[in-house]
Amino acid sequence: MADCNLTRSHSFPSDLATTKLHTLVGKFQESYGNMIETVTWADDKRSATAEGKMFTAEFGVTDSQIKAEIELKGFAAKMAKGMIQQKLEKSVSEEFPA
Repeated sequence: MADCNLTRSHSFPSDLATTKLHTLVGKFQESYGNMIETVTWADDKRSATAEGKMFTAEFGVTDSQIKAEIELKGFAAKMAKGMIQQKLEKSVSEEFPA
């Protein structure tokens, strides 16, 4: 079960939503680049998994929703849960405003 979850509806066209997802994952990589070991995109480029020593994050977009889930690993990561959730919400709000 993910420690940080965010699902939000959107009304963007499919191509634009996919582009916004790529921007969102890029921002995640910029913020946590030193902790990210791999980012793997699905064949359709509408979902991605980012993995590191302290987390696994999954991002995806459909024609009507954006979804982000982060599973934190270890005590130190879980201590930062509130801060990580806030940054996630801010980043998603910038790309997919309500």
